[in-house]
Amino acid sequence: MPYIKDVLIDVITKVSMPESSTTTDHALEDGEQVTDHVKSNPITISITGIILDDTEGKVLKLRKYRENGEIFEFDYMTALKHLVITDFNRDYEAKIKDGYAFTMTLKQIKVAKVAKFVSVSIPVKKQTKPVSKKGRQQTKKTPTSASKTNKSKYTTPPKSSSGGGQAGLEGRKN
Repeated sequence: MPYIKDVLIDVITKVSMPESSTTTDHALEDGEQVTDHVKSNPITISITGIILDDTEGKVLKLRKYRENGEIFEFDYMTALKHLVITDFNRDYEAKIKDGYAFTMTLKQIKVAKVAKFVSVSIPVKKQTKPVSKKGRQQTKKTPTSASKTNKSKYTTPPKSSSGGGQAGLEGRKN
């Protein structure tokens, strides 16, 4: 008898397990297609069956496993690891006394491993200054760069004493 974690599935009437891959295709100038990458899609299993004994308790556990994303193993015809319940439907039928017909979809997922520590061969230096407790301090004002330069201000040239506003025209013949 197959189990989903600790829930016994009483009767399995149908198991469907399609497997597929996705390809990356690119068109060439002459109209041909080139495939340069193939990715295997996760395996999904569709199960149809019947739950008979302690039906409400089993349904509540399966619902909890689906909502919490519980990861489990499934061993029926083919053993698969790292599965989650993605879909669960139950049907009430008159021909099943004290039980439910159900359909369920399981999906195989990839589980990443978490590193416990990182080993570095070269010593790593701290890149921050140590925190010092100096309290509140007044900022220092630095002199502006304009006061440091020795540029003189523009002044108007002195007026000519020859009068008549004809400065620079002396010696010119009329």
